[in-house]
Amino acid sequence: MIDRRFSTGGGVSDLDLIDLRDDEPVALAADETPWRVLIVDDDEQVHQVTRFALQGSRVLGRPLHFDSAYSADEARALLAQSRYSLILLDVVMETEDAGLKLVGEIRERFEDPAVRIVLRTGQPGYAPEIEVIQNYDINDYRAKSELTSQRLLTSLTAALRSYQQICTIESNRAGLQRVLDASSGLMTVRAVRGFAERVVLQICNILAVPADGLLCGDGDGGLQILAAIGRDAAYAGRPLDALGDSDRVARIATVRRTERSEFAASGACLFLRSPRLGALVVDVPTNKRTSELDRRLLDIYAINVAVGLDNAHLFEELELYAFHDALTGLWNRTSLERELARRSALGSPFALVLADIDNFQAVNDGLGHEIGDRTLKAAAALLADAFGPAVFLARPAADNFALIVDDVARLPTLLAALAQRLARNVLVDGHAVPMTMTLGVARFPQHGNAAATLFRNAGIALKQAKRRDRGGYREFDNRFEVELKERLNTIRELRHVVERGELRLHYQGKYDLGSGQRVGVEALLRWQRGPGELVGPDRFIDAAEESGLIVPIGAWVVAEACRQQREWAARCLDVSMAVNVSPRQLKDADFTAMVDRAIADSGIAPDRLEIEITESLLLGEGDRASEIITTLRGRGVRIAIDDFGIGHSSLSRLQQLPIDRLKIDRSFVTDLDVRAENRSIVDLVIKLGHALGLKVLAEGVERAEQAEVLLTLGCDEVQGYLFDRPRPPSDVA
Repeated sequence: MIDRRFSTGGGVSDLDLIDLRDDEPVALAADETPWRVLIVDDDEQVHQVTRFALQGSRVLGRPLHFDSAYSADEARALLAQSRYSLILLDVVMETEDAGLKLVGEIRERFEDPAVRIVLRTGQPGYAPEIEVIQNYDINDYRAKSELTSQRLLTSLTAALRSYQQICTIESNRAGLQRVLDASSGLMTVRAVRGFAERVVLQICNILAVPADGLLCGDGDGGLQILAAIGRDAAYAGRPLDALGDSDRVARIATVRRTERSEFAASGACLFLRSPRLGALVVDVPTNKRTSELDRRLLDIYAINVAVGLDNAHLFEELELYAFHDALTGLWNRTSLERELARRSALGSPFALVLADIDNFQAVNDGLGHEIGDRTLKAAAALLADAFGPAVFLARPAADNFALIVDDVARLPTLLAALAQRLARNVLVDGHAVPMTMTLGVARFPQHGNAAATLFRNAGIALKQAKRRDRGGYREFDNRFEVELKERLNTIRELRHVVERGELRLHYQGKYDLGSGQRVGVEALLRWQRGPGELVGPDRFIDAAEESGLIVPIGAWVVAEACRQQREWAARCLDVSMAVNVSPRQLKDADFTAMVDRAIADSGIAPDRLEIEITESLLLGEGDRASEIITTLRGRGVRIAIDDFGIGHSSLSRLQQLPIDRLKIDRSFVTDLDVRAENRSIVDLVIKLGHALGLKVLAEGVERAEQAEVLLTLGCDEVQGYLFDRPRPPSDVA
């Protein structure tokens, strides 16, 4: 046995996948007239591998003679001089359809209807256009990666047997034409069931009997009727026993068991085998004896049926993969775009809804990808249940779904039904998964009269909803597009702010509430966008986060804050410097090293730098945040938890982490002196912080009454306009 592999280098080629295995030779009747085989392919190794795989082989008792053509033009020259029994033809050569064009010339220009043509392609999933299969007689179609030596020999044997039989019965052109017509018709059918029905019909035509009969295949619990026509049509999809004709059922079962066709006066019972569907039996009532010629015609037809069924199954798979999502079974993005284009052409109003699962990555990371996949399936089922079967439902991206709703007036009702279902946890493999979705809506034609425009605008609405109304929905507004353009323009300008020196730091003091002494400052970022235009962070930080530009900008902030602290310390203003970091910065693998460089380059004492991390980071980036906090604290850097009280951090985590300070979010400080609820929350946070051995700072203090309450509650430090406004470094000094 030979097992060799060929490679052109630079990865796995199509030839690498040809497994050359020679089984024991089959003894056939001696006939030394060789079969003339033409190999048409622009790859030299394909010729070498094909010859090597078939060297010494005999097909139907005869040897093989190979000629080679490396382009369609070379093939035309050889075809003009010689006749061939079989052509192994590459689909893609000089052009993507060079092989397909050559098929037509073989049949028409060279007028050779008998030669068998096996199309081969090195591009998995590539299939010839259905018009080509319909118009030209192609014997087989294979991916090169499928053609092991054994399969190649099997394919050649089937093709050459077909060629031999066609030549043998050339004298009876009428019968032959019926077979060829039937085979050609089969190639136009893509669905397996439709193909099977056509098989039964064409066999009836070949035998010149009424269109009645059925095709059976193996199924769960025994033979199943895959297709039926005429009087048997009602039995399609049912078990064979449902026929109620014991003699007929027994005859079909015998043919399946013995794998030999039977011909009787009552009917023809043919055994077929498909590479993909396995053993098949076609039973056609005839009420007459089947002639020897008809049997031979059916033999030829059966060869094409096996190939055709294989192709029909392949087409079904290609259709499934091309237009459906493999995980959920829903339509995919290609289908969605096609459906949007179709409905836009019709002109009737409809709505496109894009739904995104919130925090889906947390499910994947926390529970694993298998639970994540099942969660996606559960989400698909939930959407289908809420919107009903009349709605077109697709999954165009990972955790993103799309729905096309025709009844636009019912859209609010449907969205309310979805919200009601989302109010309950989704049970996935015993895990109660809290699921929320954010949605964006665009209407046709108000928000776009072309499919691409509508899809884009629904996406814009979704982004707006995720930014400002997570867990809710937004309908597209033209203002969104204006905001998006402004956002993109901001991102474009932000790319160069560091090298152009347009960033500024202002500093706001932090004060000991008992003594009134300044104990530190917080660095607050500003952007000198143009002469006289100093832009606050609320206008550009989100864009910097979204684009990832916050990483280099944040690195500049830390470095500049450290430099400024060292400069002040040299002038006897030795205060702690606090710098706030964002979730995106924390994800950067270079974050800790960046802080180390800033400390080393500035010469600042590590304990004079305080890194502020928002409480929400302890949930979303828990392990990563814990690692960074522990590492930096080990170097002497101080750590503060910012915006405390609005996140979801656990007390056990706070207790375990080496934190120095809690900063009470300003939302609790507002109306602290007039709302008992706010006072109670602040009191609780202060006591919690002190119990953990932490300093507690209240931010956003703007009125003396607030400061008095905080002093009474025992708050350690304060920050806000009552004491200090953000100011440039010269004013601080």
